[in-house]
Amino acid sequence: MPKVVLVVGPVGSLTASYRSQADKAAAAAAAAGAQVVKVYSPDATWPAVQRAAEGASIVVYLGHGNGWPSRYRDALYPPTQNGFGLNPVAGVDDSTHQYFGEAFIDDLDLAPNAVVVLSHLCYASGNTEPGLSEGTADLAVQRVDNYAAGFLRAGARAVVAEGHMGPAYYVKSLLTTGLTIEQIWNRSPTAKGHAFGVASVRSPGFTARLDPDKATGGYFRSLVSAGVSASAMRAGATGNAGTPYAGPPAQPSLASLGLRFGTPSLQALPIAGTGTHLTLALAKAGLKTVPKGAQVGVRWDPILLDPEPAPSPAASPSPAPSAAPSPTPTPSASPEPSPSGSPEPSPTPDSEASVPEVELVVPEQVGSVVTLATVRSTANGLVLDVRYPGAPGLYRLVPTLHTPSGVAYDAATQALLTPMIVRVAGPVAVAYGAPTSLAVTASSAAPLAVRVVNAGSEAWDAVATSPTELAGEALLTWLRTSRVPAQLVATWVSAQGLPVPAPVSAVLDLEASVPGSGLVVQLDLTAPPAAGEYLLLLDIVSPAHGSLSALGSAPALVRVSVSPAPAASPEPAPATPDTRD
Repeated sequence: MPKVVLVVGPVGSLTASYRSQADKAAAAAAAAGAQVVKVYSPDATWPAVQRAAEGASIVVYLGHGNGWPSRYRDALYPPTQNGFGLNPVAGVDDSTHQYFGEAFIDDLDLAPNAVVVLSHLCYASGNTEPGLSEGTADLAVQRVDNYAAGFLRAGARAVVAEGHMGPAYYVKSLLTTGLTIEQIWNRSPTAKGHAFGVASVRSPGFTARLDPDKATGGYFRSLVSAGVSASAMRAGATGNAGTPYAGPPAQPSLASLGLRFGTPSLQALPIAGTGTHLTLALAKAGLKTVPKGAQVGVRWDPILLDPEPAPSPAASPSPAPSAAPSPTPTPSASPEPSPSGSPEPSPTPDSEASVPEVELVVPEQVGSVVTLATVRSTANGLVLDVRYPGAPGLYRLVPTLHTPSGVAYDAATQALLTPMIVRVAGPVAVAYGAPTSLAVTASSAAPLAVRVVNAGSEAWDAVATSPTELAGEALLTWLRTSRVPAQLVATWVSAQGLPVPAPVSAVLDLEASVPGSGLVVQLDLTAPPAAGEYLLLLDIVSPAHGSLSALGSAPALVRVSVSPAPAASPEPAPATPDTRD
């Protein structure tokens, strides 16, 4: 009896749809008399999937995909590429996922002549991600060949990838017909008629087939196989309906060892796209209980991303450079149109050129991928190299503990670690220390102390162009006196249109322009003349970069309540002169 294993990884809001599509395939398998095992998010961890796949004749996976070639790495990386995107810890959510690549897939124990069906993945069928170029046909072939390699080494005889179709058609065809996998693939409702095949480089003796949407690209269908038939697949079946699935193994845990982690810390300024060291504070006694080779996962959950910098009015439009990618890939899964009621989809009608395109592949959200790093034990705790996200904004940094093999420890272990909130800045940025509110009297003096810190990687000041006739010591002397400092500017705003004082500025010491430095600035303000509610906007204006708020650094906002000025005391009446003799 064939054993059919259906795996649904975490894909955020699409997870429910993917579970529904997997259920349709499961219904088709059950109707054909197969043993059916489901491993769905939020409980689709690697140990659960590995155990469920033992002796499977058909393995179906719907979820995120991560392959190679891609823009994220210069070489193939088996630990995370060409495999599954699964829940790191069971029972948590349907968004966070960790990639278990072909290095893990090698350990699957599949039935003879097994077939793997991959639905809605990026990279698996030769595609890339939304908004990214697919590149040449040769690159697409490499992606297909690479994604299948681990499954074929694990015993599969065919790997199918369909970017825009659920798995029910393949499950039903494999269990109810005698067709070869090539015939089943060729007759798929999504067939485009542009199929071509090449000999596999990664898996000698196999053929990689692709069927792009057009002759020029659109790689959403692929097959890597060596001629296996549905009959041969069923003949090699080792499933047994009378043997129930034992369930996933117990998750590893460190919760009972008395570990006490302190507050995590980051070594370098949080500048977008740069690297730093993350330290998880842990006493020396605790370090001895952490297994040698243990890894730490890092996830950056965006809370509020900074707005894009405003374009300069004088500049001509030009494409903005893309953010530097994190070292760990962030590929995506693609959704499918509403599934049909039948397990076997109907052919898709040809679309007219005038009908708008439907985007069936969507990028995953920043913060959903767990990036693993090897840790070093120091006197201060566990230290690892991390990279700040490429987009400036406010993030929640979530660390997780993993075994040396990369499997996450249980939820109780993860609860020992403390997430931290990190403000990630761009190369030109400022952080303010200012009161959130202020109460003053109309027209009164309102001195305000503000702390400003250069939170970016570039200085704020500028050096004026030197006179061409200067050289040597004279030039050095001129340069020392020709740095133009930045200013802190305070601007009054009234939503009611009340009169406001003119903006006030304070020149910053040149030392404050250096990245990482800061100082307290005194602003000599005068309150507005009319009582009411006002906003005071604080912004750094740099001679080198202009307004920092226009570059994405949010201004500091102070809410000011202005009360009426006290009434003046009446003048005393003049004394009446004494006219008596």
